[in-house]
Amino acid sequence: MSARRRAPGRPTSARAISVLTAAVLVAGPLAACSGSDSGGEAAGTGSANPSTTADDTSATSSSPSPGSSSSASPSASAPGPALPVGDGTLTPQVLQRLGKSSYSDAEMATAAKGTWKGTQVGALSQGEDVSLLVKQGSTWKVVGGWWPSKGAPGPYLGGKRFVLALGSDARPGQDVQRSRADTIQVIGLDGHGGGGILGMPRDSYVPLPGGSRGKINGAMSAAGPQGMTSTVARTTGLPLQGYLLTSMTGLTAAVNAIGGVPVTLKRQVKDVPAGSHNLNGLQALHLARERKSLPGGDFDRSANQGLLLMSGFLKVRSEGVRTLPRIMTAIDKHVTTDLSPTQVLTFLASAYQLNPSRIGRTVAHDGATTIGGASVVQVGPRARAEFARFRDGNL
Repeated sequence: MSARRRAPGRPTSARAISVLTAAVLVAGPLAACSGSDSGGEAAGTGSANPSTTADDTSATSSSPSPGSSSSASPSASAPGPALPVGDGTLTPQVLQRLGKSSYSDAEMATAAKGTWKGTQVGALSQGEDVSLLVKQGSTWKVVGGWWPSKGAPGPYLGGKRFVLALGSDARPGQDVQRSRADTIQVIGLDGHGGGGILGMPRDSYVPLPGGSRGKINGAMSAAGPQGMTSTVARTTGLPLQGYLLTSMTGLTAAVNAIGGVPVTLKRQVKDVPAGSHNLNGLQALHLARERKSLPGGDFDRSANQGLLLMSGFLKVRSEGVRTLPRIMTAIDKHVTTDLSPTQVLTFLASAYQLNPSRIGRTVAHDGATTIGGASVVQVGPRARAEFARFRDGNL
């Protein structure tokens, strides 16, 4: 096996985020990178599930709590009435507690507003209650949130789901959606405060669209992001809701647009020295794409992509829920997706209900081998065990 793609051994518990960039979109944008440093973690993280490298040791620091009136966060252990708390559904019982399902422009005067793919989105904070809204015609429809003062602490953010974060290897002038995918990360949420980020090495050898077999990163150049999503869903058995795709330029611009992402590294990676940093766009890109100097090569690179996604969620969480519409507006033009505005809004808002001790990350693989003269990554029993472990939305 090539030293650059050395199998790092069975994943050990990774640092759990204390606060899940651009994660998308912070997720989306951050995913655009393609890299992995086995010695770093998202600033402000605790410990949960494994990163994929044996030498992944990470610094930790505390993270601001989002539980203020402008960034109200539901407590993972808050008692509540006999409602479907945490399943992400705005049931008739929940809507009855709220007393309304939509707002007028006048009622939204104090809300934070933004846009996503031409649709207005908003976050309305009222004490500890937060309503997430999407503009439909002349009214604002409530699509999620949490309302502890009304006996509906939630969170109601879409329930368990899996989203694919993709980063294209397209160079200037190339089609972003028809180039290879160098970042392939599945972000899972269990709907109850837990989740995980699962990386797929770009050279994973799998069935491709059209019936052939080859490296998984070729699925996007062959069949676009939809074909890549189908390929990852078929390989992992996970029901992907959709994808978030960005490019190298898109990642750089998106990270700069949100003011950087916080990361702590145990060793220097390219031009990013060891220590805690608020990475700018170019630094994030370098961290994400570097592999040659890393002991685990592509495996470490995939692990670092998960690290950046965790950092993105940390960024979203630390700035408070009222900044979410602004963040979505900032990264909108740098991300392509098949998710609806409602799905993206509630997905990113999940950052405020995650339990830091229940977020893990891993890279699924069974080591490298050679097929037809090409070095590829095997997807065998160990990788399949990781897929099965992730089916409940947790790692």
